Amino acid sequence: MSPLHEVPEDLELKPFDRDTFRRLIRYAFPYRRWILVSILALLISAVSAQAGPFILARAIDDFIAPGVGLSEALRFRGLDVLSVIFLVTLIITWLSEYAQTYAMSWAGQRAIFDLRSDLFRHLQTLGLKWYDARPMGVIMSRVTNDIQNLNELLSSGLVMVVGDLVRLIVIVVIMVSMNARLALATFVTIPPLLALMFYFRPRILRAHRQIRYRIAQINANLQESISGIRVTLSFSREGENFERFRMRNWRHYEATVASERLMAFFEPSVMVIGAIGSAIVLWYGGRLIYQTTLEGWQGGTLGPGTLAAFLVYVQRFNWPLQNLSSFYTQIQSAMASCEKIFDIMDTKPEVSDPPDPVYLSSIRGHIEYQGVHFAYKGDHYVLRDIDLTIEPGQRVALVGHTGAGKSTMINLLCRFYDPTKGAIKVDGVDLRDVAVRPYRQQLGMVLQDTFLFSGSVRENIAYGRDSVTDEAIVQAARAVNAHIFIERLERGYETPVGERGGSLSVGQRQLISFARALLRDPRILILDEATSSVDAYTEVLIQDALETLLKDRTSLIIAHRLSTIRNADQIIVMDQGRIVERGTHRRLVEQDGHYAALNRVQFGLSRSND
Repeated sequence: MSPLHEVPEDLELKPFDRDTFRRLIRYAFPYRRWILVSILALLISAVSAQAGPFILARAIDDFIAPGVGLSEALRFRGLDVLSVIFLVTLIITWLSEYAQTYAMSWAGQRAIFDLRSDLFRHLQTLGLKWYDARPMGVIMSRVTNDIQNLNELLSSGLVMVVGDLVRLIVIVVIMVSMNARLALATFVTIPPLLALMFYFRPRILRAHRQIRYRIAQINANLQESISGIRVTLSFSREGENFERFRMRNWRHYEATVASERLMAFFEPSVMVIGAIGSAIVLWYGGRLIYQTTLEGWQGGTLGPGTLAAFLVYVQRFNWPLQNLSSFYTQIQSAMASCEKIFDIMDTKPEVSDPPDPVYLSSIRGHIEYQGVHFAYKGDHYVLRDIDLTIEPGQRVALVGHTGAGKSTMINLLCRFYDPTKGAIKVDGVDLRDVAVRPYRQQLGMVLQDTFLFSGSVRENIAYGRDSVTDEAIVQAARAVNAHIFIERLERGYETPVGERGGSLSVGQRQLISFARALLRDPRILILDEATSSVDAYTEVLIQDALETLLKDRTSLIIAHRLSTIRNADQIIVMDQGRIVERGTHRRLVEQDGHYAALNRVQFGLSRSND
């Protein structure tokens, strides 16, 4: 299948599903009064907007055309009255369209606001396992593209359908009342117009969504290429990167050309059918105006004003038909978006509070791993038979090769996942029985890849604390040796850190994360290779701050630099998901096992580097 004809999941059109649609409409129900106002205003607008051609017909046929038989004074008086009526209808149309648009936009945007908020709130409850199984781009698409797709439906689509139906009915009634024979003659263009619309609309919608999909691929490739420009240059991959970008750019070009090819046929075809309708009006209407008899030409059954009004109504008749046909494909597209959004919202969090949770309001920090097994998927266990007891205030280090299971042990302790077998207890309570939020509020974590949010230095240090004084922020920064470099920044604690802290060095970001953890005052502190990405000078600053940070706290430290954990109360050596050794630094070196081998390798590397 060529790239042009690929149909990604995001481009699917779904048939109308009543249950899904009913669930979507529930978001608009709280704002039903505004919707009713919008519908009422739309009905008024639909009627008043069609009065113009009718007034034009009456003006020409009753007061302007020759042979009317009225005096000049009556003609002018009649024109004056019709002109005032026409002006009034314009004002009514303007006011009603304003009210309709504003009321429906307000109600639709509030419904979208609620839906987006509910989706984001639910996303915050889903566990890491759910995120691990889904690309971030797909999740972002749900919150942006799919919500935007529903935005068009709720903000205008539903009410406009009612308006278009009313416009059609009003136009048909007026045309038939003015001249039934001419109205029936013009309706012969409806079947080919509907056939054309129902054939092309789904294809045009799919083509437009294909374009959006391709431009999203271009943006993703561009973001990846720019983010990894250093790696690209160092590996001399500029040519290969350009070729990848060129292919995505070419597929976007193909999709755009395919869309334009459809539009190039569809839009002129609609215009031609509309012109045929106008030609029928001129051809048949002209004969109704001047009927040929044996006696010659005489006045017919149709006035020239009515003929002019018919020409306007024929053009207006096509607009709501086009809108109704596009609404069908729009609601198909919306159903696909609804299914994806509600599928996320129906996903139950894998880690949640039990019906009657235990609230650990002030933990001591006694941790027990009891026969813990864990698999991210299926029966491929990454932890096997883990038994470990950590006393309050102890410093425990986890070491081992990459993939040994160290980070998984931390993730289970934070209750990002639950054990597949066994239990983890804190202060004697199984973590599956505790309220998650109060428990996690007593944990502190510093990661190797420090994540800072867009905002100021002060906001990032205070992250996770609902209310905190500037004095406390400065005190925490001083304690971890971050205050000196912060004061040297252009705006001190109010300096923006940029996206992901990009305006700061790795070491500076790490020091801010230490200050953030200290300010949180956690009972259990987790350091996940927190010093492995910093320079030697910053590591000295951090090691000095660690004594303050770890004091009187239960702490788990993952470290590849064994020199940083020599003073740990316990060192746990892991290999292939199992604990293979445990003890102090001195004892493990004397055992001459896994830990001693790691120690020799590291110090051997140090000597060779010297």
